[in-house]
Amino acid sequence: MQISTKGKYAVRAILNIAHHPKETPVSLAAISKEEGISLLFLEQIFQSLRKGEIVRSLRGAHGGYVLARDPSDITIGEIVRLLEPPLYTSSCFSKHEAVDDCRIADSCLGFVLWKQLAELVDGFLDSITIADMVTQARPEVVYSLRVKSNRMLPEKARKETSPEPLEVV
Repeated sequence: MQISTKGKYAVRAILNIAHHPKETPVSLAAISKEEGISLLFLEQIFQSLRKGEIVRSLRGAHGGYVLARDPSDITIGEIVRLLEPPLYTSSCFSKHEAVDDCRIADSCLGFVLWKQLAELVDGFLDSITIADMVTQARPEVVYSLRVKSNRMLPEKARKETSPEPLEVV
């Protein structure tokens, strides 16, 4: 699975807004400059984010965008799903055949594997909120994500990949 540039930029833009004081509007021009993202591309992204009730716009001379909800109520998974097609939607036989309509889904072990992978990825991304990302120092965020991903692994794999403690500088 690969998250597109659109999905990555959406997360960066939301994190940018979340770093500003609550209810302080941030213009797309400011986000564009600070994040190095094309203004036209941000306009496309923010249409989806607005429809998905992640952000709301404030008009006026000092207008811009603010988060529509508390950062602890917005997950990375929610943002990514607004901009990305679902991880596992087409069958192995055809890009136009929905996976749930696959003619051998009942007997195919691959179907189960890919479906569970999609659920694990969604579960992991849904376990991370915007608040998690902005309220901790970077080393704490990295360690926290390692711990969360390790909890998703079976016991044997957990022992083999247990995270090394991070040195906080």
